[in-house]
Amino acid sequence: MSQRLLIGLSSGSGLGGIDAALVRVEGIGLEMTVHLERLAHQPHSREVRDLLRAAATNVAMPVRTVALLHRVLGDSFANAVRQLLDDAKLDSRGITCIGCSGHTLWHEPDGRFPTTLNAGVASAVAERTGLTTLTDPRSADVVAGGHGALVTALADWLLFRSETEPRLLIHLGGAAALVALPAACRAKQVIGFHAAPCGMLLDGFMRHLTGGRESFDSFGKHAVQGCCIEPQLERWLAHPLLHRKPPKIVAARDFGEEFIAQAAQWARQMDRSLHDLLCTATHFVARATVEALRRFVPWPPDRVLVSGGGVHNGFLWRLLEQQLAPLRLEKTDACGVPCQGRKAMAFAALAALTLDAAPGNLPAVTGASGARLLGSITPGNPANWSACVAWMARQTTMPRLAAA
Repeated sequence: MSQRLLIGLSSGSGLGGIDAALVRVEGIGLEMTVHLERLAHQPHSREVRDLLRAAATNVAMPVRTVALLHRVLGDSFANAVRQLLDDAKLDSRGITCIGCSGHTLWHEPDGRFPTTLNAGVASAVAERTGLTTLTDPRSADVVAGGHGALVTALADWLLFRSETEPRLLIHLGGAAALVALPAACRAKQVIGFHAAPCGMLLDGFMRHLTGGRESFDSFGKHAVQGCCIEPQLERWLAHPLLHRKPPKIVAARDFGEEFIAQAAQWARQMDRSLHDLLCTATHFVARATVEALRRFVPWPPDRVLVSGGGVHNGFLWRLLEQQLAPLRLEKTDACGVPCQGRKAMAFAALAALTLDAAPGNLPAVTGASGARLLGSITPGNPANWSACVAWMARQTTMPRLAAA
């Protein structure tokens, strides 16, 4: 059986840093299995976090600053790879390639000219590690008419599918994303969509509550100090986006800075505290997530697996448990995929699929017009690039997506 080592890199909306996963891939294309060998985390410096936060809220950021951020993130991704290899006591010669998410600075998939912009210079990663680097996996899906936000759904199928039990994956990142996997499902049976805002909303209220001193509600300790404002909760739950059928995503234009500022102003006018507003928002995330499951997933799961930064919000976790009872929530760690490493492992899997000439998106999930090979390839050093080219040249008969 073909076996290789790849590295996956992910930088998410929580701005905590870069997750790096060393994975062992056995098999080829849609018949591969992916196993975690090592996981590392490279924290962002405060300066980088401030730049990323500014880029997310300031569309008028100077081009020079964007270019600087692009380069700095490329170096940060390379540092994460070097840390991972040092921890694993490996050198780069045994690694096939890197699959890198980049860091999304701009994502507007449904305008007249659909666009997505990821930061992190791939050439810096390839130069400093010597490894061929596949980046920007979302763009091919977006150009094909997809929303690009759930391009990892096929990787989730590879990582989590079960022959015996239907599973629901909940990723609590910037949005609450659901990926539903029926028992013994084929790839084209996967259901995936954004169910509700999550970090983009809760973190935004935290910045208002603390004057920017804290960027997220650690353990939900601030939200539990407030009371849920039931009329406001019901108004938010009536948002048209939440009732629209998938494929769909939750974007910052729906629940971003403008929404947060208006809600904070309303709370002050109604003499309600920002703690109340944060409590209400946390209830909203849980309710909207579970209602989306019941509305758009036609079969009940036997197992619920959770990942993303939101797993550390104990209040949100408890609310989800209450809404989903008698089902029990588990971190994805229970299936050998650390909740903080799920995305990094997924981007490694997407890179492996591209080298195998296997499309990596699921059109039914993203809304793309068809399946596409994902990512842009930046060659590593001559030896590594030659090995990648030789591997790709050998992949002449691959499992087709339609047959999965």
